[in-house]
Amino acid sequence: MDESWEQLHPRQRKLIGALIILTASSAFMCCAAFYNGTTAIGLANRGLTTDATVVDVDRHGRASKVTVEFTPRSGEPLSAECTSCSPELDEGDRVRIRYNPDDLAPGVEDAENHGAQRVAVFNLVAATVLLSGAGFAGWRLHRDRPV
Repeated sequence: MDESWEQLHPRQRKLIGALIILTASSAFMCCAAFYNGTTAIGLANRGLTTDATVVDVDRHGRASKVTVEFTPRSGEPLSAECTSCSPELDEGDRVRIRYNPDDLAPGVEDAENHGAQRVAVFNLVAATVLLSGAGFAGWRLHRDRPV
């Protein structure tokens, strides 16, 4: 291992580790915000609304996966995961959904519940908090450096 690393005070090593973790975490949150933001923009600009039927609700503790079936403009019935549908729904329930006819890969969302937009905002706030922590750790490292 590099001798200069060994010469650092243990607190400085911890701060460097925290700086690396906070910076990497904020980069991940920015990527997640970008993905969810582009999904939300795609649904807002190109999204169509229609009625769907819940065909499967897979509950795992606090998490759940709701699958709906709907008929898009193309005419063939499709099944997709509803990313923001309420976990309280049961099979056979009807729900109004929004979908992007050009890209069903990210799934569909409840037309009344803008899930992708909320997740994007949450990720941006989390990235801001993490970057603030990284800035604080960097400031502490700068302040505590030997003269």
